[in-house]
Amino acid sequence: MNTMNYDDAIHSIPIYKAAMNDDWDSVEHIFDTQPDKLDARITMWRETPLQIAIGTNSSHLFVSKIIERIVNTNIGKLRTKTWRGNTALHYAAKIGNTVDAKLLVAEDSGIAQIVNGDGHTALKLAAKYGQLETLWYLLGVTKDEPGEDGTSPYNGVSGADLITLTLTAGFCDVALYLVKNYPDLVTQKDREGHTALQVLATKPNVFPSGSQLWFYQHLIYTWIPVNLENASDNRLASFVSNLILLIAPCAKDIYNTKLRHAQTLKLVEQMCSIVIEKGNHAIAWDVLGTAVSTAVKNGINELIKICVEAYPDIVWYEDEGFYLFLSAIRYRQEKVFNLVYQMTGHKVFSATANPNGDNPLHIAGRISPLPRLKTVSGAALQMQRELQWFKEVEKHVEPLYKDALNKDRKTPRTVFTEEHKDLLEEGEAWMKDTSSSSTVVGTLVVTMAFAAAFTVPGGNNSDGLPFFLSDATFLVFIVSDAIALFASTTSVLMFLAILTSRYAEEDFFYALPKRMMIALVSLFLSLAATMVAFSATLGLLLRHKISWIAAPVTLFASVPVTLFAMLQFPLLVELVYSTYGPSIFKKENV
Repeated sequence: MNTMNYDDAIHSIPIYKAAMNDDWDSVEHIFDTQPDKLDARITMWRETPLQIAIGTNSSHLFVSKIIERIVNTNIGKLRTKTWRGNTALHYAAKIGNTVDAKLLVAEDSGIAQIVNGDGHTALKLAAKYGQLETLWYLLGVTKDEPGEDGTSPYNGVSGADLITLTLTAGFCDVALYLVKNYPDLVTQKDREGHTALQVLATKPNVFPSGSQLWFYQHLIYTWIPVNLENASDNRLASFVSNLILLIAPCAKDIYNTKLRHAQTLKLVEQMCSIVIEKGNHAIAWDVLGTAVSTAVKNGINELIKICVEAYPDIVWYEDEGFYLFLSAIRYRQEKVFNLVYQMTGHKVFSATANPNGDNPLHIAGRISPLPRLKTVSGAALQMQRELQWFKEVEKHVEPLYKDALNKDRKTPRTVFTEEHKDLLEEGEAWMKDTSSSSTVVGTLVVTMAFAAAFTVPGGNNSDGLPFFLSDATFLVFIVSDAIALFASTTSVLMFLAILTSRYAEEDFFYALPKRMMIALVSLFLSLAATMVAFSATLGLLLRHKISWIAAPVTLFASVPVTLFAMLQFPLLVELVYSTYGPSIFKKENV
């Protein structure tokens, strides 16, 4: 980087401020008397006034005036570069300044072909920095012809960089355009050695399987139609879409999500078709294989399905000694596992092994990668999920493999025990800590409920019967107190059963989660019943003196119950779903 002369820097401050503040009038006289200042380097980065003004994305008047001056004196100065080789158009592309980009290209169409010091055209920078509007504009003005570096922006490494940067930004619609107009980009590799399909396989959020929708969102997603082609080609779909968007404006985001998913699937299909049309096994093996192996790690079953349907042999692509089926187990991607197992030859898959002699059950015995393990909360539930994987894979391997030895002379069960030793201890500690603290609460409720049964509100008459025995509110008190006593006793017994458990591996599969569920539900019921009994007692004692007390008492009595539900209900739901809910190993659409 070249440094500036101090005097030049001081004299350039008015021009710098004017460029930043869109104040052309204050410096117009300077350019009148000193036209060389039009492309003077006024910062340590050797930036010109034009580049600084464009970089603000707001000084549009200043930009238009200075471009007019430059064109009238020396149009070549529009291409002046910073010390990094960036032109004014590179600046516009980087920050998404489409307004000024149009002004530049209108005066010098060839400026779009210029590369900076990193070999990037303005088009590529727009993709790199996710400037969609500017990217679409520059696609229309950047020509498919050799630039300064002797290559076309749409071919070779430069073209591959363009489409992979576009996909990294999530612009699948732009990628569709590129694939349609420049199909060779599908098989070319960028400067990192990646193909477009491989980069797409790192973006699970642009596929349906990578989206998390609430129930109402899923309903809208299911029923709202999208049309990738011209809307006039499908008037019914367009009418339904517009109707739904009119009724529920919030559906706009869901519509865009579904549209992006449709574009992505269409893109994968087109890419696979282009690869197959090449008629070259080596190309297909490389492009589809790297994409499939990457998709397995990210759980993108849609991409895998399309690739395997296009080129079935790709299921035998080996990545670090792992075939597709083994990789699905290794990375704990249940959707991929389900999909692959339904494919032809699944029995052969289950009989494969990696170079270490690990069969599928050995691999299932190894602990999950941390990101996949953390998808389940709590060490106990994580241990349960690991056991679910082990038992599921165990169903599909040959009986001989269940006790087979790998190169380390270990059986699958030995591998599982060794790999999950720390997780087992963490699960035990989590269960004991939760049970210990909850036992204290349960014991307090037992004590209060038991005492309340013999010290009824209002006292007893000479016959030993409660004064409010015939009152309906008293019946509410009695029933609530009984429920509180029975539920709290049950919860304490369940927590004690958890504390005294042997904590073997198999206990985490069903026994311990079941006890924790019963204990938490019982504790919640006991707290709710205690609050109801408390409210009924106050109602009985104060209703004749302070009749309005019932409403606020009921309101405040619900606070602790609500807090408990908010804090513990998510855990309870996850326990129930993980233990009794639908299996994660289910049939996929093939």
